[in-house]
Amino acid sequence: MIGLVVLAAVLALPGVAHAQTVVGLYPIQGKLEAGPRADAEGLIVSGVRASERRFGSFILRGPVPLKASCDPTPTTECLAAANKGGATLYAEGTMADGVVTVTMTVIRGTQRTRPISFRFIPGFLDLRPAHFAIDQLEKAYAELSAPAADSTAPRPDAPVATRQQAPVVAPAPEPAAVEEEPAPLTAESPYVDDEAPAPQSSGWMRKAGIYTAIGGAVLVGAGGAFGLRSRSLTNDLSTRYTEGRLVAGDRSKFDQAKSSSLLANTLMIGGGVAALTGLTLWGLSGVSFDTDGRGGGKLNVGGRF
Repeated sequence: MIGLVVLAAVLALPGVAHAQTVVGLYPIQGKLEAGPRADAEGLIVSGVRASERRFGSFILRGPVPLKASCDPTPTTECLAAANKGGATLYAEGTMADGVVTVTMTVIRGTQRTRPISFRFIPGFLDLRPAHFAIDQLEKAYAELSAPAADSTAPRPDAPVATRQQAPVVAPAPEPAAVEEEPAPLTAESPYVDDEAPAPQSSGWMRKAGIYTAIGGAVLVGAGGAFGLRSRSLTNDLSTRYTEGRLVAGDRSKFDQAKSSSLLANTLMIGGGVAALTGLTLWGLSGVSFDTDGRGGGKLNVGGRF
């Protein structure tokens, strides 16, 4: 029994090794100071670690960065040999107007992926662009060894006659609904008393419901205004980031967008609760309970628009 388990584990190893590739990070090249270089290295490592946790294509291998050197000119052959038995992640960084641009590629043997880039501001680190770039790098790495299309697979333009037709099952008829006539009401019924006057509705509850619903609607409107402001700031920051015009001074806009979003959520939730409470009070203002003096009760419902 133990021998079978060991044999199954050994047979599974090639599939695991094929699914994930061990990568080593070559020292980041380019004219960068020590601080931005360390930030770029940390963002890349974070992205590869995230890929490893979600069982992606890459598994990071230490040390980080690799101790190998391909100076003065890193060639594909030298970079491929820097991480024996795996692939080498090569990155170059440049800095302009306070924004660092990092371009990455993965080298395996004599093959090199297409370059993938991301940007960040030193001291204002956002993991999302780096993680997205690593995800795109995984797709580029998969293109290096993508299998050829299977010629035996059925073509989309195959004749309709060759496709397997699924049997059509007619739905079973539904039984006809039987309508029951309501029992006639008699004069002796304790729940009907046409002679008794209906009680007056609660005026204070109706007014409180109307005012509360109006206040809730005002809060919802204010929340919508703050939501539009947060969305406008977020779109502006996203556009500036895409165009590479994001600067350190935009940190205040990010804080304003975050505060506006929080305030919008709070106002809209509170306004919705207030409006619902007001409508409930307004609806209950026309409902009252009364007794018929014979141990029974009656429900009177009224309303006014």
